Amino acid sequence: MKHSVESPTTGSPRPHPLDETDLALVNAVQAAPRASWTLVGQALGISAVTAARRWERLRSRGLAWVTTYGGPFVQQVNCAAFVEVDCVPSQVPAVTERLVRDPRITGIEHVSGGTDLFLTVMVADLTALSRLAIDVIGAQEGVTATRSMIATHLFTEGSRWDLRSLDPGQRGLLRPADDTAPTGAATLAPEDRPLLLALGKDGRLGYGELAELTGMSESTVRRRVTRLLREGSLVPRCEIAHGVSGFPVFVHYLANVPSADLARVGASIAAASEVRLCAAIAARHSLLITAWVRSVPDTRRLEAHLTERFPELTVEDRRLTLANPKRMGHLLDAEGRNTGFVPMDMWA
Repeated sequence: MKHSVESPTTGSPRPHPLDETDLALVNAVQAAPRASWTLVGQALGISAVTAARRWERLRSRGLAWVTTYGGPFVQQVNCAAFVEVDCVPSQVPAVTERLVRDPRITGIEHVSGGTDLFLTVMVADLTALSRLAIDVIGAQEGVTATRSMIATHLFTEGSRWDLRSLDPGQRGLLRPADDTAPTGAATLAPEDRPLLLALGKDGRLGYGELAELTGMSESTVRRRVTRLLREGSLVPRCEIAHGVSGFPVFVHYLANVPSADLARVGASIAAASEVRLCAAIAARHSLLITAWVRSVPDTRRLEAHLTERFPELTVEDRRLTLANPKRMGHLLDAEGRNTGFVPMDMWA
């Protein structure tokens, strides 16, 4: 399947810090990515028109956006993995430019430490991962080695991270108490895949817009999207440009935990406010922890806190992100602004 790169914004000025209302708005959309502007406005004490206008200003400047991707079925039935790529130094930009257009590579980071590129990938199965690692990534001119780490369990991921700008009352309005836990469908039916691909670009698309894009009736779209969100097969996520988030530094820790302690330690680490991703992995290390923090020294302080709290945790390596040109299908500039989109398609 051929995919094109869409670029809605070019040549924009450097982003300016967001005011408190903008930060609260982004946090509200993080809490409830598809909530109506009426509900968002009610939680923030502003009108629906103001909420919608402010969001459109942020979205059009690439400072905030909503994406959507597959839920637990990706790990349970398909395959989510992280791939380290070693490159000839002078070839890193060229390799990045070629890989950024692959719909199965959902994220690309240029990192410090023992590798050059750190990729997030979603593919149909283990065989597809082998083909991607060998025939696509490994075949690139300038690539000298690849190492794959397969996610076996996600304790937390980016949709649960937020700016922590809302008070409990505001959060309660956006996320009313609900005893119904997501059921997590075993897989995504082929007829639902067009909805996933369309919502990847804009997770707030209305039912009418989705109907037009997919050729389904609006009633069918409404019924299917409602079901997929309820069961957790679709995961919407509000993103913010890291340059204006207040948390511009990304760190990955590769750690080992005894197997008997992995579930308990992983779940506890996932609750830390700085942590965006905590995943059990099939690799030389057993745990991958990703965090967003305010400064480079904070990466050391967080590591010290984690190892002090969990003596059974041994951090074996760490990577700081130097550049993040792609995150969950969206292309980013140096400030983290959304400049385009490559549809995420694990079945490509």
